[in-house]
Amino acid sequence: MPGTWAGLPGDVLRFAGDSQTDAPAGLPESITKVEIDPLFMLQGGTTVVKVYAPPGIKISGSLSDRTLNFFSQDYGYVALQGIHAMTPPGLYPLALEGELPNGERFAFSQDVLIQDANFTYDPSLQVDPVTVDPAVTEPEKELWESLGVPVTPKKMWNGLFASPVPPEFTECWPSLFGNRRSYNGSTYDYFHSGMDFCGQTGTELYASAPGKVVYIGELTVRGGVVVIDHGWGIYTAYDHLSKILVQPGDMVQPGQVIGLGGATGRTTGPHLHWEVWVGGVQVNPQNWLTRAYP
Repeated sequence: MPGTWAGLPGDVLRFAGDSQTDAPAGLPESITKVEIDPLFMLQGGTTVVKVYAPPGIKISGSLSDRTLNFFSQDYGYVALQGIHAMTPPGLYPLALEGELPNGERFAFSQDVLIQDANFTYDPSLQVDPVTVDPAVTEPEKELWESLGVPVTPKKMWNGLFASPVPPEFTECWPSLFGNRRSYNGSTYDYFHSGMDFCGQTGTELYASAPGKVVYIGELTVRGGVVVIDHGWGIYTAYDHLSKILVQPGDMVQPGQVIGLGGATGRTTGPHLHWEVWVGGVQVNPQNWLTRAYP
């Protein structure tokens, strides 16, 4: 270890000469570096894991209970993974394993820290009781989560994601990602899975990045929706639309009109609810507007 600062509480350390068979193996010499960005992760954040290694290595891994999907880069391999907004703060395992071109296998695990994002608690919202009935919401939730599972190997975006609304609404946000939610006086068991942009019924809404439309529909909670696949397990979703102007299979570009704003579904007025999914997890979309991933 280069210094005491390089360790985290809960790390398992192996001393030179230690022959315990259950101790974690080190990474092979051909893997020169592993970067985790950010090192101290936040609820709702996007984590980038970079493995610096020559081509030809087979590599897989996991972060907490989520499988990491690695893709080849000039320096080696990279994976993007979202941290769920309701993840309890604490230490979670990051595991890497794989096989070198000569058939030698390797495995490595280290705890990483996920911190509390201190999300705001919104005032309790009054909504149609049907839109919080588990008999309605649970099937819709299962459908919604299934849409972000497929991982397309082609990366279709480059650089920052663009705002999905016209310039006059770009910095108008009635509610931000992660805010804790209560409906009709319930306990705060909900969180805001996207960020809301101001707008009116009929406001033009735009694709945020190049991608392929994979789903459109009318849902009880989310209203009129469009879901776009951008590759590598990255998706954007656009909710509460009054009109949908694309079809599944359409290839879209940033700034292309995909629908019109509305107040369909569980909403208290016209606006766009915009989501970004990373590795099957909704993350803070603002990060994707201000940082180019990976």
